[in-house]
Amino acid sequence: MNWGKKNFWSRAPLGLAVVGVIFYGGVAKAQLASLLSGDGAAPASANNPVTFLADRVGYDKTGNLVTAEGHVRAWQNGQTLYADKVVLYRRTNIAVATGHVILIEPGGQSVYAQQATLSHGLKDAVMQGAAARLALNGRLIANGAQRYNAKVDVLTKAIYSACDLCKTDPTAPPLWQIRATTVTRDLQHRMLEYRNAEMEIYGLPVFYTPYLTEPDPSVKRATGLLIPAAGVSTRLGFFTAIPYYIVLGPSSDVTLTPILATKQGPTLVADYRRAFNSGTLTVDASLGRDRGDTGDSVFANGSFDLNQDWRAGFSYNHASNPAYLDDFHILPNASFLTSSIYLEGFGDGSYARIDAETYQGLVASVNQSELPIVSPHLQYHFQSEADSLGGRFSLDADSFNVLRNLGTQTQRVSAIPGYTLPFAGPLGQLWQARVELVAAAYSASRLYDQPNFSRLDSADTGRAEPYGALFMRWPFIRQGFGNQILEPEMQLVAAPVIGSSQNYRIPNEDSLDLEFSDANLFSLNRYPGIDRLEGGARVDYALHAAWYLPSGALLDGLIGQSYRFHKDNVYLPDSGLTDNASDYVAHLIIQPVPLFNLTYRTRLSHDDLGARLIDATANFGTQTLNLSAGYLYSTTNPYTLYDNPVPGPDYFTPRHEVTANLAANFAGYSLAAGAVRNLTTGGFDSANFDVGWQNDCFGINVVYYKRFTSYNLDHGNTTVLLQLTFKTLGTVGFSAL
Repeated sequence: MNWGKKNFWSRAPLGLAVVGVIFYGGVAKAQLASLLSGDGAAPASANNPVTFLADRVGYDKTGNLVTAEGHVRAWQNGQTLYADKVVLYRRTNIAVATGHVILIEPGGQSVYAQQATLSHGLKDAVMQGAAARLALNGRLIANGAQRYNAKVDVLTKAIYSACDLCKTDPTAPPLWQIRATTVTRDLQHRMLEYRNAEMEIYGLPVFYTPYLTEPDPSVKRATGLLIPAAGVSTRLGFFTAIPYYIVLGPSSDVTLTPILATKQGPTLVADYRRAFNSGTLTVDASLGRDRGDTGDSVFANGSFDLNQDWRAGFSYNHASNPAYLDDFHILPNASFLTSSIYLEGFGDGSYARIDAETYQGLVASVNQSELPIVSPHLQYHFQSEADSLGGRFSLDADSFNVLRNLGTQTQRVSAIPGYTLPFAGPLGQLWQARVELVAAAYSASRLYDQPNFSRLDSADTGRAEPYGALFMRWPFIRQGFGNQILEPEMQLVAAPVIGSSQNYRIPNEDSLDLEFSDANLFSLNRYPGIDRLEGGARVDYALHAAWYLPSGALLDGLIGQSYRFHKDNVYLPDSGLTDNASDYVAHLIIQPVPLFNLTYRTRLSHDDLGARLIDATANFGTQTLNLSAGYLYSTTNPYTLYDNPVPGPDYFTPRHEVTANLAANFAGYSLAAGAVRNLTTGGFDSANFDVGWQNDCFGINVVYYKRFTSYNLDHGNTTVLLQLTFKTLGTVGFSAL
């Protein structure tokens, strides 16, 4: 290879003709100046002479030597040399630098040496006792080194590590290091090339390779092989993944990962990324053999800013079958995939969106023909600024078209205008008056299919339900050892009676689930959507109390109920709303110290105070330790209604589970564990355990995950993962599935 060497030092003697000696406090400062052009500036040229500063300069005419001593600094066209002493041999144009030698490149790369013999300016050098400090605490140490044209350093008998030395015993080997016969450091392309490389852990050899390359730690992106991963799986057998990273440009790249296994495959995974000035694009695709067939998957996402107000994007997710995703751990245990395209806009107090969505089922219990296609779906939301009275106008508009091969097909257009006016009463009451109109028009066919199971085939209908509500809370505040608040809350809601007589004509796409709790006690409509509505007059009331202590402690509680003046059967069994008087809903939050809190939510039967819903969570957390636990109980499971015309036995099967999680971090160690136990079945749903340790240059992590529940008629799954992370090198992983 032609390194383009040039004799920069050949013009240094000419520079000696203009040497000046200046004395500062008895210390001589000498500067070897370059030839100056007529305007006083030296032209940028490879033949520019070397300029240096030193405490003392001596000239030996007999030996034709120039000696600079004391804080010597020499530079030429961006190359800089620091040393205690520099001797220039004028006849051979060679300089010898000794004592704390440092060579610094224009890009900031530096090399340290005990002694360096330089030629051709500062670009060629032979160094003894060489060392280099790289980015991210990377370090190279070698017996000797050679520099060529200031572009390549070749270090012999070299050691590389990113670990700090032991403070109590600096002579001890670091946690890990790479020992090599030679290490070539390409300064121009920022690459490291090892020959006869041996990885050592605490000085003990654990891995050998005759050849190894890696980017300089300062490089964020470079084409090349990434560290392979390996593992064992009941479906794949022994397998290995060998990723190859390709930089396609300053804003795009792709990673190609062949997966080779003893039982299945081979499979190729390609992950593409592209950044634009106005957005991003990612495409993750795979193709391979699994269980005797060809499997494939595509996961693509894009988001693009059209201007400061509008954004467009898409998401396309597809797989040939769920077994392929699960076997190769591409997207394990997913129950469905969603694809969409959208356009959305943002304004002052407004939001608009139009999108279309399709779904792909991945579990045996989901019939693909029953999954909907939503195209198009339009949404608009607006909330005005406060008017002169303090009130705000709002508008929510929505339109969608739901298509199914098997099941109800629905078209709906809706608009919900509303106005809210807050005001204060004469005795400290805080009032809020609300009016709202829920208007919707429907056109539906095959109403007799799921999820409606109506007695009609089709229907074109509409409905407009006005609501008026007056909400009041009356806070009583007492100061003393913190702040104590006691406030009764009450709301009167008036609306026409709806009943259930017309529900068979209106398709239900958004209100299959109804969960009455303290969170929606004061909602005008407690259904999650508008396909099912509450009507009639009612009064909602609650008593809220809170105590805020100076130490940061908190005690907060609420209990409430709703009373309907008109009784109908629009609600699901055991929903807590089927009688005139509703169930009681309550919450209790206890926080004795900022590090611990307990939240308890419940719904109690208004007949016998039996618990119909319990949702309790407890959290304790510091910087080093975090504990959490949860308990959930519900007498019904409303998600079963999608495939059943009336609530069946599955609907009345309680949801009953406890969860527990632990996370700890101390002195470089990390620990995480968790479990979910189903109290209805008496078994665990899942359990996980994660333990790790890391320091300044190395990390090790072991992950265990066990799924006890069935997915796609399997009998659970177990995953064990071991990860070793070497700073600046990468991560080595081994997994068992």
